[in-house]
Amino acid sequence: MRVLRTLLAGVVPLLLAPLLQAPGALAQAPAALVEEAPGTLEVTASQEVVAPGLVLERRATLDAAGPVRSQLLRLAPGSTTRPALLQQDLSSPRTPAELATAAGAVAAVNGDFFDIDRTGTPDGPVVVGGTPLKADAAVQSAVAIAPSGTGWSGRVGAVQLQGAVTVGARTLPLAALNTRTVAPDAVALFSPAWGDGNRALTAGAGIELEVRGGRVSAVRAPGATPVPADGFVLVATGSAAAALAGTAPGTSAVADTRVRDEALAGGSGAPGGFAVGARLELVRDGRIAPIDTADPTWAALRARTAIGWTASGELLLLTVDGGTAASRGVTATETAQRMLQAGAVGAVMLDGGGSAQMVARAPGDAGVREVGAPSDGAARPVAHAIGLVTAPGTGQAGLVLRTPSPRVFPGLHRGVEAVVTDSAGAPVPSAAPLQVTAAAPDVAAVTATGTRAVLSGLRPGTTTLTARAGTATATLDVEVLAPLARLELERPVALPAAGASTDVQVLGRDAEGRSAPVDAAEVAVDADPALVQAGALPDGRLRLTARAGGPAATAVRLQAAGVSTTAGVALGLLPRTLDRLDDPGRWSASATRATAGVSRVAVDDLPGAGAALRLAYDFRGQAPGTGVAALVPSAPVPLPAGSRELGLWVRGDGGGGWLRGTLRVDGAGRPLTFAARVGAGGWQRLAVPVPEGARELALERVYLAQTDPAARAAGALDLALLQAGVPPEAPGGPDAVRDAALGPAAPTGPRTSRTAVVAGTRVQASDPSSEAALVAALRRAVAAGAQQVVLTGDVAGAGAADVAAVQAVLARELPAGAAWSWPSGTGAVGERRDLAGTRWLVRGAGGAGGVAGLAWLRDQLRTAAADPAVTGVVVVAGAQAPTAEEAALVRGWTGALRAGGKRVAVLSPAAATGAVREEEVLRVGVGPARSAVTSAGSWALVSAAADAASPPPVARGLPAGTDDGWLRVQEATTGPVVLPRPRTAR
Repeated sequence: MRVLRTLLAGVVPLLLAPLLQAPGALAQAPAALVEEAPGTLEVTASQEVVAPGLVLERRATLDAAGPVRSQLLRLAPGSTTRPALLQQDLSSPRTPAELATAAGAVAAVNGDFFDIDRTGTPDGPVVVGGTPLKADAAVQSAVAIAPSGTGWSGRVGAVQLQGAVTVGARTLPLAALNTRTVAPDAVALFSPAWGDGNRALTAGAGIELEVRGGRVSAVRAPGATPVPADGFVLVATGSAAAALAGTAPGTSAVADTRVRDEALAGGSGAPGGFAVGARLELVRDGRIAPIDTADPTWAALRARTAIGWTASGELLLLTVDGGTAASRGVTATETAQRMLQAGAVGAVMLDGGGSAQMVARAPGDAGVREVGAPSDGAARPVAHAIGLVTAPGTGQAGLVLRTPSPRVFPGLHRGVEAVVTDSAGAPVPSAAPLQVTAAAPDVAAVTATGTRAVLSGLRPGTTTLTARAGTATATLDVEVLAPLARLELERPVALPAAGASTDVQVLGRDAEGRSAPVDAAEVAVDADPALVQAGALPDGRLRLTARAGGPAATAVRLQAAGVSTTAGVALGLLPRTLDRLDDPGRWSASATRATAGVSRVAVDDLPGAGAALRLAYDFRGQAPGTGVAALVPSAPVPLPAGSRELGLWVRGDGGGGWLRGTLRVDGAGRPLTFAARVGAGGWQRLAVPVPEGARELALERVYLAQTDPAARAAGALDLALLQAGVPPEAPGGPDAVRDAALGPAAPTGPRTSRTAVVAGTRVQASDPSSEAALVAALRRAVAAGAQQVVLTGDVAGAGAADVAAVQAVLARELPAGAAWSWPSGTGAVGERRDLAGTRWLVRGAGGAGGVAGLAWLRDQLRTAAADPAVTGVVVVAGAQAPTAEEAALVRGWTGALRAGGKRVAVLSPAAATGAVREEEVLRVGVGPARSAVTSAGSWALVSAAADAASPPPVARGLPAGTDDGWLRVQEATTGPVVLPRPRTAR
């Protein structure tokens, strides 16, 4: 559900204002948002009030390394919302959502690094309200968060346990308090804050003394017996265990858990103060702190979480998504830069990777929900979380209106939910009935029942809804589009197994391509009941559930308001073998805190596999820390496009390691977990889902990790048949619509131009005959009256001599005065040309210079928006397919230009020539798509009539879909033509 009051006021101006301003001017962003660094483009930015004094800022950016999505919670000083450390205990990990719900927090992020697969204990110190809950005799770094004036401040410093325990007449130093690992020949104390965790995991051989009321009550082997509420448990190893082994029950036992602190001196003992581990300081005194960029933990692109504070007393909690197609992740240095941009004078890194998570309460919600996308694909339990808790609210202070979209089609309906909130933003019941009125009742009718209103579209136009529940009021601007013309699903649907389901929106468009979701309750769905079950959800989405496992493909028919379409649904996955894992020549072994080797072994008990790779490992005798034995391919193993799963067969030895992998997702690494524990026995297939929507997926390594010091042993794993799961190709798709823009080109004139768009440039300097196709296309274009030629072919696979040969053909074949553009060949990020009142913007091929090309396009569109002589703009895309973020940017910019009154068209390479309208922007595919190494025989003739270009039809009082004749795209013939004689070079 979208909260329109927030999104319409936040996202739209930030997206469109930079385009509509004059060149060089900056959009006036909210104070909390900052201008991006050079080479970085902002895709979207929004702000949302979570609770009094607490704002959630979301940003999506794009740079040469890929897209990045981040979320920042900003707590203002003087707020009734305060930070708190959230944990069940020190050995019971829970998801941030579970911890926030238990504490009544309105938002939270994950906390410190922790012992993920063993005890679940935080790595660093833990202090709450001045009471140390976890500390070591070895010096550790911590960050303390405490009240400072009306706001909050942080302090980073060393923390060291300096306590001792006296049992009878014997006094021993304490090595740790509630620790993950008891050192050899040492004593550690476990308090009730430890929880229910098994203390046997913290020590190998040893003993534990249970103490109640100051006296030893039991002596036994370490285990999971709960720590007494009125005492503690001592775990001793080695010589310390030997010294305490003969302790008799009833012996007195007194513990001193004093802590020497530097961080805690900053005030974490004050009400609301706390401290957690600070493994890496990011920002110190307003500057980036020293960061070891050679350490892969900090140099890798991954999801991150950080905590920081500003000079004015704001508290900052940042998460950055990573390991997905939508967000590459960031390095530690980039994390520090983002905290600096947010205004931090101090900041510390918290746990990252799959632990990096944020939850927050959406306006009108009672509880929290995920913000961003965890890189594991699901919420991960963590040792603790840093939460934000607000004081209880009072009264009925606000009214929130929530709806999937403020748009609706004539004859269809849109649900609007009304939520009354108290002064803290939490929902409260209201005895007063909901009343909703429309300012223009001829545009839309509205009825209210209980807490829900239903909007009915009557005719195209705009109106404002005013809602009232008691003294709380709210307004919502809505638009009734032109009649529904097209239907489609928002994305392709693939259901990997029987019982799997997905929730999708049914998207409608009017004749001008303006879109709005169509409530699934108003959509008639015709599907094979033996294969797919369809049902409408209360939020308006459509739930599709696989009734059969497949692999198979089926078509689902959708119909609403007299418009129908067919959508394909893929069932099951087809296995695609990536590597049989039977050739050690293609794989090698690597190790960290271990030794490892790879060899080939014969296999006779796994169908389809005659051999496997054996990964031998030895974790014994290594330095402290996680041991890793990895199987590494000679080159990353690519996954086919559309892959949904990665699997392999494993025969374990019972060593209990953690089997993981590293998947490269659009250039960034993402960890995969095949199994948290590899057991013994026969062959088992382990499979994990992979991110959807990525342009590149490749497996970089498979590795066995051992984090338990007590389980360091030697052994071997056998691995076979590495496979990807790919959905079968599904039939169907949106019904074809013949757009008026596809037709004969208009005659040339003073304000009408003709342009030939040629797909491909296949010319090889070493083969003069290779220029024939390009020569033929150019001569046909000249014969058709083209005044300029645009080449869309990429230069991938072409050398400098080949590019020069193409340029020589252009110079020879085009008459004097004829212009041509080919930025991919000339090396330009883009080229601009005005032709008879229409501005042509031809983009380069993208790649590493893609962000520079996008910045060039943004600036050019700004210039065009401010130029009254330009009535229309044609953007010609490069040969390389854009990423989702690149496409979103171009859609936003061109849509804003069209809304400002300019005609806009986007021409892109496509499988076949066609045209559709999206938000009144004409999007033309010119095909078939060609590259530098394919035929150049395909071309299209495009005419642009500047005097016909006009404002949007609605602004002119005309029906949607009224074509003004501005652009015409004529697919050129490829048959025989009488060619003029060759021209001499100019």
